[in-house]
Amino acid sequence: SYSVTVQESYPHPFDQIYYTSCTDILNWFKCTRHRISYRTAYRHGEKTMYRRKSQCCPGFYESREICVPHCAEKCVHGRCIAPNTCQCEPGWGGPNCSSGE
Repeated sequence: SYSVTVQESYPHPFDQIYYTSCTDILNWFKCTRHRISYRTAYRHGEKTMYRRKSQCCPGFYESREICVPHCAEKCVHGRCIAPNTCQCEPGWGGPNCSSGE
């Protein structure tokens, strides 16, 4: 496993000041009030990632959890048995088994 730094959001509380009408003549009938509000803030955190146990060799790809060979050209009348290698059905030849013999 390995860790990566990620940026995550969280609600950050802050003191919000607002004014309300009141009977305070000295302050022109305005009184200061406080309330806790939340704004979205961001922080860095560590996230643990897990590497896969195995990886397919070059020229192969994973299909249903097994590594299968990759043929750039589709084997027309045959099957891919190794990277870019077709095994042709009887009577067919060529690099992608498309030539009749």
